[in-house]
Amino acid sequence: MKARPTLVWNKKVPNTEMEKFRRLMEAKYNRRFGSYWELHKWSVENYMDFWEEVWNYFGVIASKPYDEVLVKTGPGFLDNDWFSGALFNFAENILRIRDNRVALIWADELGNEETVTFAEMFEEVKLYAAAFKKHGLRKGDRVACYMSNIKEAVFGLLAATSIGAIWGGPLPFYGARAASNIIKMMDAKFLLAVDHHQDYGQQFNTFENLQDIAENCPSLEKIIIVALKPETLSKDISHIPNSCFLHEFLEDGRTPDGTVPDIVFEQLPFSHPICINFTSGTTGLPKGPVHSAGSFIAELRDFAFHLNLKSGDVVLTCYPVGWSLWDYFIRALALGVKIFLYSGSPYFERKGANFWDIVAEYKVTLAFLVTSMVDKMEKQQMA
Repeated sequence: MKARPTLVWNKKVPNTEMEKFRRLMEAKYNRRFGSYWELHKWSVENYMDFWEEVWNYFGVIASKPYDEVLVKTGPGFLDNDWFSGALFNFAENILRIRDNRVALIWADELGNEETVTFAEMFEEVKLYAAAFKKHGLRKGDRVACYMSNIKEAVFGLLAATSIGAIWGGPLPFYGARAASNIIKMMDAKFLLAVDHHQDYGQQFNTFENLQDIAENCPSLEKIIIVALKPETLSKDISHIPNSCFLHEFLEDGRTPDGTVPDIVFEQLPFSHPICINFTSGTTGLPKGPVHSAGSFIAELRDFAFHLNLKSGDVVLTCYPVGWSLWDYFIRALALGVKIFLYSGSPYFERKGANFWDIVAEYKVTLAFLVTSMVDKMEKQQMA
């Protein structure tokens, strides 16, 4: 087996993020990297220098700088303390841009659409965080999410992690039993739940599962219902213990004069957990891999250097909360990238507009699809 893949085609693009980084490293270390593989070799052999440069390149916001890039805490592969001594907050770094450029685009299979600017997103996260704090959310608590791929999920994730809480949850098409199992494994204190989820035209009534979930998950202190259907707001929810609608919950985040307290980003170590991304459970009970706050620095490297994502690019994601990579591209907001949250299946004919019409309309730069979706699109002659 060859140690290196055969180069079939190469087009040098001098204005890529990878090229900018290469030039910076050449100037700083007084050496020449004649190819990607030479730069890669340097990054592996001098990994502490490399990761220090990645930290600096992306301007990580930290209240306390790191003492050392890496401290070995034992003989094992995982016995590492990266950026030892640093204190920072995941959400603060993601929310660094606060202007009026578009941050989020949301659309669903029914033709509904909405945009959110970076400034609006910051204000929403600030309100969510204030409400969470008012209801007792603290560092290390868990927040479960039982929702579609919608903007409220992004606000909830960033608000929870701004406090130091840990995010996760079941897929929205799970029934009450499967969803309860995930929430109990998390020992979640809060649950954000949508009233329904649609995928490829099929409706999943998540609202009907909430009473069973509440009764099966004793750790839950508050269930917050996000009503996508206006008629849901007129429903009686008294049978769902500790429940309220989202607008009622958020109102508790305001002071008596209607203002919202300034957000305070909890300063935490690089290794502090931010989310539990559960597996599908196809090979047994779902497993819950935990991701640390520091993982975002590796993802910024991927987005900028390998995908060349930059401010103004549009990334389309179409996976609901609970999928193991739902939150992956949320980190790209730190680069000024627009995240297109599509709630539904890309191969669903949406009011006469198929997936490629949506890509063209919103000038999508990168679409995040799994192979099974591409296969279904091909069978429908869409790929």
